[in-house]
Amino acid sequence: MSTSRRPSLLLNMMSNWSGLVAAVLIGFFLTSYIIGELGKTGFGIWMLISSIVGYYGILDLGIESAISRYVARYAAQKDYEGLNSTINTALVLFCIIGGGIILASFWIDGFLAQFFDVAEADVEAFKKLIIILGISVGLSFPGNLFGAIIKAHERFLEANLVDIIILVLRAGIVVALLEMDMGVVGIGWANLVSAVLMLGMNYYLCRHLFPHVQFNLFGGHWKTLVMLMGFGIATTIMEISNIMRFNLDSFVIGKWLGLAEVGIYGVAAVLVRYYLQFISAATISVFTPRFSSIAGEQDRAYLQKLFLKSLSIGAFLSFAIATPMLIWGEPFVRLWAGAEFVEVLPTFWVLTIAYAVTLSQSTSVAMMYALKRHQLFAVISLIEGVVNVALSIYLAPIYGIFGVALGTAIPMLILKVFLQPLYLTRILEVPLAAYLRQLYLPLLLALFFCGIWLYFPHWMPNIQGYFALVFWSLPMFLAFAALYAYQHPEDRQRFLFWQSSSAS
Repeated sequence: MSTSRRPSLLLNMMSNWSGLVAAVLIGFFLTSYIIGELGKTGFGIWMLISSIVGYYGILDLGIESAISRYVARYAAQKDYEGLNSTINTALVLFCIIGGGIILASFWIDGFLAQFFDVAEADVEAFKKLIIILGISVGLSFPGNLFGAIIKAHERFLEANLVDIIILVLRAGIVVALLEMDMGVVGIGWANLVSAVLMLGMNYYLCRHLFPHVQFNLFGGHWKTLVMLMGFGIATTIMEISNIMRFNLDSFVIGKWLGLAEVGIYGVAAVLVRYYLQFISAATISVFTPRFSSIAGEQDRAYLQKLFLKSLSIGAFLSFAIATPMLIWGEPFVRLWAGAEFVEVLPTFWVLTIAYAVTLSQSTSVAMMYALKRHQLFAVISLIEGVVNVALSIYLAPIYGIFGVALGTAIPMLILKVFLQPLYLTRILEVPLAAYLRQLYLPLLLALFFCGIWLYFPHWMPNIQGYFALVFWSLPMFLAFAALYAYQHPEDRQRFLFWQSSSAS
């Protein structure tokens, strides 16, 4: 695939953002509605089981990220034999894993209800939800494979259109079932229907868009499996670290602090997860197949240049979003979840700061995947995850959910501030100063706005609604956009040329 024929990175980003904006808007209002319908304990059960089911993601074994790398690489080289061998090997493996997850869900439901001392009135719903979500996740494994194939070909527009359709349908089903007083189990049924639809639609798109892709359950190869597992095991270790950051936090809180506290922490976790998804959609998702394709063509100089540019894009996006999240966090939580959840704010601020630094370097992860140089970093990430859990368990009885947030933030910041830049500059052979240069300007602007908020609070407007939140966030976004244009005049010139061409 020549560079001139590759889809536009900007179009891919905008497509991902469209899907994510739809997800965030639906998620924000739907979560607020769910909290109102279920209350703290019901919402806590939903968040706890969602976190537990999230552990099933480990069983992906890093194959989905391997698909993104190898399918993009083989497509660029037009090696369709290798491409189909990769896809069909993954398909067989995912069908086996998905079936195993479905069977296991019927076995662990009672054990988990007993482990978390679920109240007698909630046991039946708790166990049903475990089984329903287990079936949903089991079906999602082949569904996610088909989606990964679409994105590896950089057809993000079509993939995101499917996601938006599924999101809208799922939200409608959730509301309908909650109105029928089906409670938390109704949300589980909505997820199951969504998983079935996602599986069917992604399969249809693969068959329609890529005639060179031939699905065959008997087309897998042992050698290909070894290749995928060799790549995926390091990705799996990194995924375990991610699960320790988010999912095990709910586990720790549920065991040591109670289900209501899981619901309170869940408000911060949901907001930060949306933030993470928004940045990842424009960075890791978009740049992993592009970096893989360029690496396959062995254009090292262009790869280094594009990486530094992508790092700057990620930093501006990360700090531009984090700044209003920090400043307007309190009025937003009041509007969205209610005044009784305002106690989550210190936890939310700590998590937001930690993830702002992490996500500013998110394209580094895409580069590690593309170069297949993520093994050492995966081990370091696992150590971070273990320290995270240990700190959270130690700090939870002392500081409550704020201590759990500190347990997440401290090891994460150490890894991202000190170790990740050194590792990436070494494997890509770019100067450390060039790496850091992409980060410091948006960071300084974020600190400037936060300094005004902290030291001159009387300058801050009184936010009364969602419109005011958006309105007063716009000057910050524009300031970050102007600073980006200053640092990257070539993009400013390209934008002005595009405007003049459109006007003509």
